[in-house]
Amino acid sequence: MTTTIKKRTNIPIFALLGIIGFGAGGAIGGALWVAFDAPHLGFAILGALGGASLGLASQGWKRVWVLALACGIGYDIGFLIGFFIPLAVWEPLHGQGLLVGATGGFLGGASIGIVLKDWKSAGVLSLASTIGFSIAVWFTWDRLRGLTPQVLWGAITLAIWGAIGGACLGLALGFLEKRKHYM
Repeated sequence: MTTTIKKRTNIPIFALLGIIGFGAGGAIGGALWVAFDAPHLGFAILGALGGASLGLASQGWKRVWVLALACGIGYDIGFLIGFFIPLAVWEPLHGQGLLVGATGGFLGGASIGIVLKDWKSAGVLSLASTIGFSIAVWFTWDRLRGLTPQVLWGAITLAIWGAIGGACLGLALGFLEKRKHYM
């Protein structure tokens, strides 16, 4: 007897799991980033837990592992590019938070579409992730620094990045899954 898994098409569930997964990944990753001075570890954890949660939203265990790996790599590379390339080429930019969020969001969102082998979805997911993470990073860039101890600052900041970016990404993926389900 074979068991089939019915695909989930409830858009708010995708958004909620995006908020929870990316938010929790951001909290853990942000604390580890600051505690061990390892931003790559923080961004990879943010992406991996967020990707896993979106895989859970689509109710496929294979998707959980594939999206965790793809998002871990995509968000890690994207955020590192956003942080370090401008610093190497120019002085810190006014509005660098937008650039960090845009590059991290773009590459992270694209990694999902690439892994799912759906180029149209990759564009939509990149756009949604770029918008969500750009807003989140811009909002927190200089506002929370110095208000709390450093490790707590890292956890709160990346949790906010993850929650806002994950909500946008979850909404987009939920919409795409629902649309694919009815086509």
